[in-house]
Amino acid sequence: KFIMVLIRNKIYYTYKDVTIVPSILSSIEHRSECNPYYENGLLPLFTSPMDTVVNEKNYSMFHNQSIIPILPRTIDINKRLEKSVNGDWAAYSLKEFERVFCNGDKLIYSDNILVLIDVANGHMERIIELVKIAKKIYGEKIVIMAGNIANPQTYIKYAEAGIDYCRCGIGGGNCCITATQLGVFYPMATLINDIYKTKIELIKNGNFTKLPKIVADGGVRNYDDIIKALALGADFVMCGSIFARALESAAEKKCKNHSEDFILENYKNLKFQNGKWSGEYSDKIISELGCEDLKGKPIDLGCISATYYGMASQQGQVALNGSKTKTSEGNMKIFDVTYTIHGWSTNFKDYLCSAMSYMGCRNIKEIAENANVIVNSKNASESINK
Repeated sequence: KFIMVLIRNKIYYTYKDVTIVPSILSSIEHRSECNPYYENGLLPLFTSPMDTVVNEKNYSMFHNQSIIPILPRTIDINKRLEKSVNGDWAAYSLKEFERVFCNGDKLIYSDNILVLIDVANGHMERIIELVKIAKKIYGEKIVIMAGNIANPQTYIKYAEAGIDYCRCGIGGGNCCITATQLGVFYPMATLINDIYKTKIELIKNGNFTKLPKIVADGGVRNYDDIIKALALGADFVMCGSIFARALESAAEKKCKNHSEDFILENYKNLKFQNGKWSGEYSDKIISELGCEDLKGKPIDLGCISATYYGMASQQGQVALNGSKTKTSEGNMKIFDVTYTIHGWSTNFKDYLCSAMSYMGCRNIKEIAENANVIVNSKNASESINK
């Protein structure tokens, strides 16, 4: 018996292949009329659960910028549990999720437990089985994000299991080489839109009272990719390298003008200008050094670099397990640090509001409903992806 593998003649697209057409007319006269926040005051942004992005020190800093952080699996599990039961996000392996949240004999008492099942392959049947067990134990008290998936039909299985957030995208991350080495990939623009269409069909059929939020994860390189993901149907966008290359990220940083590693707490009044960072020593360091004469004096830091890697890379495996445990599906990159999280998020809010004014959207929920996304020719794409 022969089975033919069918190659579909549909063309699939990335973020760089598409753009958003303005509405015919808009009643919005200024971008200040547009609200880039959800009802809870948060932006449609998650941090990736990576130890080069988030740690215990900068977790609240992301919150303060209305970005939703997720504590990575490299952090002690008791500290992650403390976050989860207090209504903050933390990541868990599938084994950790089973051990902690699928054991009815060891109930966790909280009305708002936020949990990310952090695995590379979100198509495993075991995820569905365990989520159903956890939901049976905790009901709506536990909020579960799972993934990553790269098949729109899997979204239906997630909806049936009661998963609350569906993390979508495989192989598109800045340091992910899954698609390169395995050939497993579904271009992000088409994937998000196909999952969104699947979600709309489920709504029309009326079989579900609640459906998973769509979280676009991977392939985001700039502000415009985030806005396009929202226009294509994502409820949230998860960013890794964008946040890792910020000054306050958890990534290891080195200062090219100094032999020692860059430590944020050692400096204050930091500014980036003409490709270089400058600032002053913090009072804490001046006190430790016993050099009061350095107080208030500027210091030229020069360039600061950040080391970023995927959690499936050799470096990520060592951070998680203490050693390399399998063939890596990620790599490491070094980026120049050129902005702060505050500066980046301020720009993002302005850009998002401006895009919303073009689309005639006053709130986040109207974006996917109103957006008109088109596919561009190769020459058109090259003319705008500068």
